[in-house]
Amino acid sequence: MKDRPASIFFDKDDYQLLRIVKEVLEMGSQSQTLGSLLVEHMHPHGIKEMAAPRGLRIAFAIASLLGSFETGKASDRIRALRSLRDEVFLSSSTFFQKNTARALLEIMKDLLRSSGNELRQLKLAHDFRMVSTGNPRKVRAELSKYHLLEMPEEWNQYAFDDHVHDANTKGRKSPTHLVMDAWIKGIRYLTVVYYNYVNPKVIEELIEASAILDIQVQVGIEMSS
Repeated sequence: MKDRPASIFFDKDDYQLLRIVKEVLEMGSQSQTLGSLLVEHMHPHGIKEMAAPRGLRIAFAIASLLGSFETGKASDRIRALRSLRDEVFLSSSTFFQKNTARALLEIMKDLLRSSGNELRQLKLAHDFRMVSTGNPRKVRAELSKYHLLEMPEEWNQYAFDDHVHDANTKGRKSPTHLVMDAWIKGIRYLTVVYYNYVNPKVIEELIEASAILDIQVQVGIEMSS
């Protein structure tokens, strides 16, 4: 008989959040019902609260970003990123807002990628719920677990990376994914390098994603001799 996690270690809210994430993984971004949650003109404190729980909305936004790595358009990634920004910022009432959001994003990414390991997913679902309260002690513990530095809530730190690549050169991530991961790490200044030339549509996605997350981006071109 296959061992299952003992229910005594988790409460019903942990199982509910895990069920929500599994629904997102099974239906993907093709569901028109879930896709409507990414409409950027709706505020998280409005009709969205009646349509779906906050955990589902965050999970779906992140799943849409991760699922669009190989398929999907830049407009879909930007729409998902903007919706994700609204969910983790506008629906948070804690003073530890940005650090809470960074921890939540990292936990949910880990949870979505742990498909097939129910025990680990339940642990991550519990961590997600605890961190979502904005308790600084819990947020700092999660930041430490994922090797992330605590950043000032004013977002005025001087943190930069002056040479990174996206999937259009030798990197693995789309411009939107690159900017999102830089934001999670606390980077405010980013230089993305391309070889010889770059498609204008790539730059449009890069600039729009950086504007959503308040990151200053420069584009560098390496010319072959």
